[in-house]
Amino acid sequence: MTDHWPNGLIEQAEWFGIALMWIVTLLRAPVAVRTPQQRPLWLAVGLASVAMALQVPEAALLAKAALGSSSHAVCLFKEIVGLLAATAVFQFISAIVGLRRTRPVILGTAALTLAGLVALCVLSPPHVRHVVPSTLSQAETPDTMYWIVLLSYHLTANTASVVVCWKSRRRVTHASTRAGLLLLGTGLFLSALLMALSLAHVFTRNAAIPHLFPAVSGAEATFIAAGAASPLLRKPLRTLRNMTVIYRLHPVWRTLVHVTPEVTLAGPHSRSVDLLSAVRHSDLRLYRRAIEIRDALLALENFALAGTLDRAHEHVRAARITDASAEAAVTACWAGAALVNKRSGAITPGRPSELPESGGSDIAEEVGFLLHLSRLLRSPLVTSFLKAEEQRHGATPGSRAA
Repeated sequence: MTDHWPNGLIEQAEWFGIALMWIVTLLRAPVAVRTPQQRPLWLAVGLASVAMALQVPEAALLAKAALGSSSHAVCLFKEIVGLLAATAVFQFISAIVGLRRTRPVILGTAALTLAGLVALCVLSPPHVRHVVPSTLSQAETPDTMYWIVLLSYHLTANTASVVVCWKSRRRVTHASTRAGLLLLGTGLFLSALLMALSLAHVFTRNAAIPHLFPAVSGAEATFIAAGAASPLLRKPLRTLRNMTVIYRLHPVWRTLVHVTPEVTLAGPHSRSVDLLSAVRHSDLRLYRRAIEIRDALLALENFALAGTLDRAHEHVRAARITDASAEAAVTACWAGAALVNKRSGAITPGRPSELPESGGSDIAEEVGFLLHLSRLLRSPLVTSFLKAEEQRHGATPGSRAA
C-alpha cells in the first residue's frame, strides 16, 4: 500500500503480531467449522491475516513466487482481501450488537468500492506495483484517486467499527466478551490510525511517515488477535478460576472430610493432587467439592450440643460482624464446636442437630459462602468461641477447629 521501511525490532514486532493473528485463526478454525455463529469473526480475522501478511515485502515476494503471479496481481489481490476483511469485521460487529439491518448497506458499499477500485486500477497508467512512493512521481503505481478511495473506505469502516465496539461493550455483561470487544476495538482504532497516516502519506509524500507503519501495524495485529482470541481463553480462564477456588477451599474440605470420610469417595489428599484432578472437569469438580463440604457439615449435626447455635449467634453479634460473612461466621463457630466434640467422642451419634440455615441459592453464592467459611474456621473468632465453650462445659477440647 505504501513504502514499507524496515525498523529492526519494530519490524519484528509487526511479524509477531501477524503471526499471532495466524495462530488465532488456525486455533479458531475447528470451532468456526462446527459453529455458524463463530464463522464471521473467524473469516474476518483470517482475511485480515492474509492482507497484513502480504503487506510485508518478504511475504509478498513469497506469494509471488508460490503463485507464479506478477507483483501487480499480488498487490491487487492483497488490497481486495484487505477491503473484504474490513467489511467482514464491520459486518460481524454490527451483527453482534443488533444492527442487522445495516448489512445490505455495508455489503452494497463494499461492492461499489471494490468495483471502483478495479476500474481505477485498469484506467491508471501502466504499473507493476501497488506502492505509494515517497515522491510526487506516479511511476509504477495506480492513480492517486485509487489510493484515496481505498484508504478512505478502510478509514470509514474501521472508525465505525471502533465506535460500535467501544459503545456496545458497556452493555455486555460477560466479562470475557467485554474484554474481547475492548481489545478488538483498540486494534481497529490502530488500523484506522494506520489508514489516516497512509492518507497523509498519499497527499504529502512525506518520507518520514512510512517509518511509523511497522509499529502501528504490529500493535494493530496484536490487539486484533487478542480480541479474537478471547473466546478461546474463556474455558482456560474459567478452569483457572475454578482451580483457584478449589485451592482456597482445600483447608476446610480437608478438615471436614478427615473426621467425616464417608462424604467423599477419594478421601483426604494433598492440594497438588486436588488441583491436578480438577484440570479436566473443573466445573464438575468444584460442584462436587461444594457438595462434599455441605455433606460433611450435615454429618456433624449429631455432634453439636444443644444451644451451640444460639451461642454462636451471640458470639458473632458480640464481635460486631454484620456483613455478608456473618452467616459463615456463625456456621464456622458451630462447625468448630461440632468438630471438637466429634474428635473427642463426647456426643453420641443420633442426637438432634442444629445445623445453621446458611449458604446460597445457587452454586456461585454457595461457593462464596464456603470461601468465607474456609477463612473463618481457623480465625481468632472461632478460637475464642471454642475457649468459651470449653469453659462452659468443663471439657478440654483444644483451642482450634483443625
